Amino acid sequence: MKDVKIADIISKAAVLHFVPCIRSSSFSDIGPRRYMEDEHIRLDDLTSHLGSLYTFPKPSSFYGCLMVMEEAAYIRKNVIKFFFEDVNFPQTSEVDNIFLQEVENSLRKAFLLADSAMADDCSGNTSLGTTTLIAMIFGRLLMVVNAGDCRAVLSRKGEAIDVLRSSAYLSIRV
Repeated sequence: MKDVKIADIISKAAVLHFVPCIRSSSFSDIGPRRYMEDEHIRLDDLTSHLGSLYTFPKPSSFYGCLMVMEEAAYIRKNVIKFFFEDVNFPQTSEVDNIFLQEVENSLRKAFLLADSAMADDCSGNTSLGTTTLIAMIFGRLLMVVNAGDCRAVLSRKGEAIDVLRSSAYLSIRV
């Protein structure tokens, strides 16, 4: 019989229950334009930001990059309403297929709600729109959603990986 040490058991249990600490930063550069047209959203701890009414797998984070001036500011101002409150975003501490399907449905509804609300608020201006990229982390799952001509790229060991074309990450095109 193999000699089992308590330290080995504790070490293995710690690996199974490891919850990473998410930290992020952001940088914006106006470039050659006259005005900054882009907005970003950074919520490293989604659960604490939304309060105790929401339950998500840990860690949970929400990031967004929104392009086109007034429209981006409008979406940023209302992002919690559109993406979590109005669509009955699913809540659970487990990531399973049902949760993933409900998240996908909620995100599609959120983009449609945001588009409709922006059109109503801006009194008939049909040229409105924004290019949006949303990234969400639930536990060990990264979800990426885009609308428009933007894309997400991750770097792994110095090599760029197009997230929306990779099967390693759940990605949704709206």
